[in-house]
This record gives sequence, structure tokens and C-alpha cells, in this order.
Amino acid sequence: MADIGLNQKIKAGKREFHIQTSTLVDDGVIRSEVFEEGRVLFIANHAFERRKSGNQENADSRLRHVVDKFHQSIIEEIDSLFEVSDRINEGDSASAHEKIGQVFLFSHVFDKAERHFRQALELEPKRYSAYVYLSRCYYLQKRFQQAFDTLKKVLESDVRYPDMFNVMGLVMLKKRNYRLALQNFKNALKLNPGYMEAYFNISEAILNRIILLKKNGRDADVKRSIDFLKVILKKIDSRGNAGDRKQSTLVKKALIAGDVAKALMLLRDHRENRLLRITPPEVIGYKFYLRLLYSEGEMSSEVLENYEQQIAESLSRNPSYPDLWQYLALIHLMQCRHFFLQGLDNFREATRINPQFERAVKNLRLVENDGREFLALINTIV
Repeated sequence: MADIGLNQKIKAGKREFHIQTSTLVDDGVIRSEVFEEGRVLFIANHAFERRKSGNQENADSRLRHVVDKFHQSIIEEIDSLFEVSDRINEGDSASAHEKIGQVFLFSHVFDKAERHFRQALELEPKRYSAYVYLSRCYYLQKRFQQAFDTLKKVLESDVRYPDMFNVMGLVMLKKRNYRLALQNFKNALKLNPGYMEAYFNISEAILNRIILLKKNGRDADVKRSIDFLKVILKKIDSRGNAGDRKQSTLVKKALIAGDVAKALMLLRDHRENRLLRITPPEVIGYKFYLRLLYSEGEMSSEVLENYEQQIAESLSRNPSYPDLWQYLALIHLMQCRHFFLQGLDNFREATRINPQFERAVKNLRLVENDGREFLALINTIV
């Protein structure tokens, strides 16, 4: 199979995006990169089946069709996201504003995310989760003081979220207050011992502190900090996935070689290029569910297939999300409806071509009569 690439500019709302879709044939992956004004917003991957075929022309044609379907589904998803945003703005649901805000946040469309979080807080001033998401939005735009001021409003309440402490720790890192950064990351891990991003962030805070302690000749404190860092890296090895363990191994190798600066660089790159670009499982579900609730147009088979793969892949990594199982069930029912209606059209075409085709006539009558309850059931659930 040959590599295939597609490039296209689209307009959504009053904005222009550039979508670049290409194949990584050896990996069996199609990748779409979405740009705005030269900045990568997000990347979407789609796995495809690599079939061995003696006919190279047929294999290339099949792959080109799959690439085009995925490319078009990304375009449709972006377009619908702005449509859903407009529909939510017409209502007064703080929950919907927060959810669409998260979708925009993790798509790195920050101005739209900020607007929806602010609207959620206008509707529900004590919706503390929206403060946390808004502060993360400020942090990703390097508006660190605004992120800090926003989080203070949550800290002044009795509410405690792991994400709140994690973002505050990141802000403290930028302010070079490593002691407070460490304390905030520790608080995040107390509330959620499986919070992998916080483990990497606390490792970065420790390394920054080690560099500072070395400059001040505090060798005993350096040793204690290195011992603490080793404990954190062991936690990553025991709780993280293969990618986390690989990054932990690279950091340990740099430490063994005495290259603290390289270890710190590895952690910073990991945070910027991976941790801050990971879309949480629930947000993947929101993209589908908000579109189901607010979009006027019906989702095409290609779009449903794209959502199905995204949610199924997320569930393979995070199986304990009941909402995602529910969304996947809805997708499968909607796909059933598509195939049911397609089958109905096939029977009609068969009887049009040959009105004397008794089996097709009988099946058409059965589907038209008995299938109404099936369609009604799906429509009620969805």
C-alpha cells in the first residue's frame, strides 16, 4: 500500500481550519491533524485493517476510500461542534455549557472553551468544577495569574478536587514555587492515588527542587529528594501503562547517568506533548452525546463509525466508565437503525425490479409491518 494524504481548508462558524489527513501504513493508522492559523489544535487517529493483497491497485483503492471517509467524518465533527455550541448558547443548561467547554478545551479552541465555562458559572456560581476547567484553560494559554485567581475561588470553599490541586501545582511550577507545587501535587494524589498526570508533575517538581538544592549545596536534602523521586517513579511503573513506564525508564536512566537536566527535559516534553494533549475518556463521550442532543442533522454512518471507534478505544483503556458503555450502546442502536432502513430499501429495490419475486415481497411486508416496533424502540431509547 502507498501512503495517501489529503489537505483541506474548511470554515466553521467564522473560523477557518486546515485539516491534514495522512496514512502511516506500517502502523496501520490514519492520522488527521487539525490546524488553526498554523497551530495544531488536536490530532485524531483511526486504525485500519492492513490486508495482504496480491492486487496492489485494489488495496490502494480500498485504503483511499477509508482515508476519505475518516477525513470527511473529522470535517463533519468540527462543523457540528460549532453548531452544537450555538444551540447550547440558546439555552440555560450549565451542565451543557461545561461539557461543550471541555470538548473545546481539549480540542485547544480556548476562546470558545472559556466562553462556555464563564456562561456555566453565570448560570450556577457554585459550580466549582467549571472554575477548575476555566483555570486549566487559562493555564494552557499561559495566563498563569488568571489561572491562580480562578482556583483561589475554589480553595476558599470546602470543595476539594484532585484536578484543582493538580492545576494549582502546575501554576506553582511556573511561578517557581517548588515547595507549594509539591504540596499541591501531593494533595491531588491523596485524593486520587491513580492520578498519573500528577505523578509525572510531582516528579518534575522534585527535579526542579533538586537543581535548586544543588546550587545551594544542600547535599543531604538532594539525597532525600532523589530517594523520594525514586518512590514516585516506582509508582508510575506499577500504576502506569506501557507509555508511562517507558518514560519513567528514560528518566531513571538519565538520573543514573547523573544528568538531572536531561531528566527534567524528558518530563517537560512528556507533559507538553502528551499529558496536556490527552483527551479524558468522558470528554470523548461528550462529543457524541452533545451532538446527539443538540445537532439538528442526523449523523452519517461514517460519523457514527468514527465515534464508535473513539469510544471503543477509550473503553479498552478505561473500562470502568458506565457513561461510555451507554454511549456505545446508543451508537450501536443507531447503526442498527441505519442498516434496518438500508435493508428496507434493498427489499423495495428487489420488488421494483421484479414485482413477482414472492420471497422479497413477503420479506418487505414483514419488515414494513413488524419492523415498526423495532424502529419505535430505537427512537425511544435514543
